[in-house]
Amino acid sequence: MTTSLFPNMKKAILIIFLLALCHSLFSQEWTVQIETGNTWALNDVISVDNGESALCMGCTSNKHGLLVKINKDGEHIDRLVHPQGMILNYFSAVELNNGNYMVFGVCDDSLCDPYYQRYIRVDVFDSELEPINSRTFSVEDEAFDCFYVITGMLLNSILSPSGTVILAAAPAYQVEEYGYYRRALQLYELDEELNILVKKSLPTYYASSIEEITYEPHSDNLLMAVEGGDFLSSTGVPGIYVVDMGFEVVSRKNLNKVQGGYGYEVDPIYEISTDGNWIDDDRLILHANKIQLNRRTTFYYSSLYVIDSALNVYDELRLPPYDSTAWMPWGTSTAYIDDSTIFAITYCAEWLYADIYQANVILVDKHLNLLGRKAFRDDEFLFRPGQPAAFNDGGCLVPMLTRRGTNEPGALEFQGMLMKFRREDIEITWDVVEENSATPPLSPYPNPTTGIINIPLPEAVADNARILLFDAVGVKCLDSVVGQEGNLIRLDTGNLASGLYLYRIVAGSRMVAEGKFVKD
Repeated sequence: MTTSLFPNMKKAILIIFLLALCHSLFSQEWTVQIETGNTWALNDVISVDNGESALCMGCTSNKHGLLVKINKDGEHIDRLVHPQGMILNYFSAVELNNGNYMVFGVCDDSLCDPYYQRYIRVDVFDSELEPINSRTFSVEDEAFDCFYVITGMLLNSILSPSGTVILAAAPAYQVEEYGYYRRALQLYELDEELNILVKKSLPTYYASSIEEITYEPHSDNLLMAVEGGDFLSSTGVPGIYVVDMGFEVVSRKNLNKVQGGYGYEVDPIYEISTDGNWIDDDRLILHANKIQLNRRTTFYYSSLYVIDSALNVYDELRLPPYDSTAWMPWGTSTAYIDDSTIFAITYCAEWLYADIYQANVILVDKHLNLLGRKAFRDDEFLFRPGQPAAFNDGGCLVPMLTRRGTNEPGALEFQGMLMKFRREDIEITWDVVEENSATPPLSPYPNPTTGIINIPLPEAVADNARILLFDAVGVKCLDSVVGQEGNLIRLDTGNLASGLYLYRIVAGSRMVAEGKFVKD
């Protein structure tokens, strides 16, 4: 293990070699390969030390807990944690007011089934990742009387205004008479000495898991993005719930409201999250994975929303790619740098059993104007980004997981890579991925529309590009400059009469795109 944030000469040479090797492929400021262990998962990343560094947490393929702290220059330290006779996977962490880090994971006897674990592990490390304190809570402990960890388990934590730590978990309890496990939903408050101060069990019909938690900007209430909505199972409608300081539910709303309709009228949202950063005092970016059902085949895609704490919607952006390359998005996450630089990271497969996967580093501003995209695809890599984190120099840390080898026993290896992107250092371009000829071209959405129509473009255009709009008989209804750079035009059709419209996007004498839409 490296013991300082200043690497020795050998590690410095390795980083330089990796930078030279990967620069042409990735086109970002730097890339660092995680050298410790055979990485299996990087579950979360948080900014620490006022944005000077980031802390990554996860596990290796043999289920050792893995922590990596990396600063904005790419210098890093790592820590492998292997409790005697136990398997361990880290999921969440917070930076305490004293500069230490409290890290949460789940563990069990290494001979047990790793998908049914019975212990929660809490570790405290100093700024150099040296261990300070540790505690393992068993399912037999009164505080964790229903803590069985099953597949899809999530832990989320946040530092409270008073300096205590709030842990949100969705453990399970065993229904002995029937022999199966059922989800629970619990909130815990811990002090810096790892003592549990408060435990609260929420009604199980509220949600099946808590994806993210943050504090509302004008109160001490917690805002939680949850799975399961008003239903018992995780297949229910996701929602936003608010709890007060005593962990009592103040309000809850499912996400049908975000889309302005009933479930059968809109594309279902099956997963949501947020990075918890508030913009303009009362705006939050919400990530949503959705299913478009009004096609011959099921189509999955990701969208971003700008909402406030009351779930009022201010902006919406459907993220690229817009076709079959996004058959199965594995989640979307954002890192807020400033009002004009927000990184959205998506990972998706071309189809269900594809050998080639794709990662998209997408740049938007606070109004969700699409500024550009860098797409990564390679036969040798399995890109599976984790939650990004912002550095204080305008950079964004994106954890990637790569796959090398075959599926033969012992031949498949996973390696973690940490990649930094910064708007000031690189120009993230559209970089359209070569699509299958059978896939449809970029299409405006929603179509038909009653208000805003989003027109995706195959390339970025300058703000002096023009949009021409014609009605069904060829009468020109609009000839106007686009007014902003990017790859998405948002056109307000509120003043248009119902009917069919044709559009053309031109840059100088060159036509960039054309298409049609229906105004209801």
